[in-house]
Amino acid sequence: MILPIISQELKELILLLSSFDQSSVDIHLLKKFVRWQTEKRQQLLDLLGIPSQSISLEPENRGSLVYDDIIIEKWVYTSECGSRVPAILYRPKHSAVPIPGVVLTFGHGGSKSQPAYNYAGQLYAKMGIACLAADPIGEEERHNQAKMGTRAHDPQSVHQTAWNAGRPIMGKLIWDTMRGVDFMLGCDNIDPRRIGVVGNSLGGAKAGWMAVLDTRLHFALISGWAFAEATLKWGKFCTRLPNEKMSQILTWEQYLSLAVPHCNILIMNGDADVIIDREGYGHAWKEMQVTVDQVSKAYMAFASPNGIRCWLERHGGHRPYFLHPSALEWLVELLSPGSWTVDRLCQLSTVNFGQWGDANGILFEQLYGTTLHQKGATALDMQIRYLGKEKLSVLTEQEIGETRYTLQGWLNTLTTET
Repeated sequence: MILPIISQELKELILLLSSFDQSSVDIHLLKKFVRWQTEKRQQLLDLLGIPSQSISLEPENRGSLVYDDIIIEKWVYTSECGSRVPAILYRPKHSAVPIPGVVLTFGHGGSKSQPAYNYAGQLYAKMGIACLAADPIGEEERHNQAKMGTRAHDPQSVHQTAWNAGRPIMGKLIWDTMRGVDFMLGCDNIDPRRIGVVGNSLGGAKAGWMAVLDTRLHFALISGWAFAEATLKWGKFCTRLPNEKMSQILTWEQYLSLAVPHCNILIMNGDADVIIDREGYGHAWKEMQVTVDQVSKAYMAFASPNGIRCWLERHGGHRPYFLHPSALEWLVELLSPGSWTVDRLCQLSTVNFGQWGDANGILFEQLYGTTLHQKGATALDMQIRYLGKEKLSVLTEQEIGETRYTLQGWLNTLTTET
């Protein structure tokens, strides 16, 4: 690993992080810190090939469904020239406006109909939080055959084509998420001061990038991911290589400090998650806790003492922790959605996610469909039903495979432009 060169400005930043004293914070140092953040964010935006300008979303409503006390709206909008996005917006049927909003970020193979995210969309809407679920490029209705779980962006040939065009896959995933935030900001009933991201695994990595790059965000709930050396050593092209490049510019401590103070962060993992902590000794969690402890001092310097924290489930594996009661308690404390309180949450029961899946006829992926991983997860129980791919479809049969929706169509646009 190539360590970043430490400039005088970074030495001052490290001093701020390591020797914080609320009574003697230098306002000039804080201003310098903000300037440093702006500079480093731009470097990361350039690294990921994030477009400097956006075009009109051109949102198109494709109808809606009503289930109990929630409304599920179907939308299509534009991410960039030649790239359209089918999405679902879950929202409460009755609510005092404006309400908080969440943009979901998906793991490898995940999409809007993936069970954990389908559960989350309904759960959050029942709690008074609007939730946007947009298919990632290469999955579900953005796959040329509308297949789920394809991991179509994983092959080296796909990575290399995008990377050589200056548009890494991670950058495309982040840009599409930013456009999801744009969409939410365009909704009259959503509070622009209470918008955030929630994701697991690769979705956790995306939520992390969003937290440090997009200053419009108020919160990021990051599940199944580590800001540690482990994610520099192994993983798919889309996560590992951008992390390697980032590590030549910043340490993990400096990286997470880019989220200060605009974005509150909760990082949730299981201490037995060998998908992320592959050696299984807990090094990733220990290393990340040290980093988070240091970054929390920067949050304190901006009067946000609880701005970042870690949460670890004993004996937990690679699970969608954003469904866990502890995740919902954090969101309620932070967002105050409707009439919800932590006391009210504590009165609700929980459900084993594997049992819920079996009751709904869900076939889990072989890797994750174990009691260590997804089937062992705990979810807040609000009588959620699984709504399958057919119910959540947005595009017509004729639109499936059109290049404006697919990964290959986007790659073709890149190679034509270059």
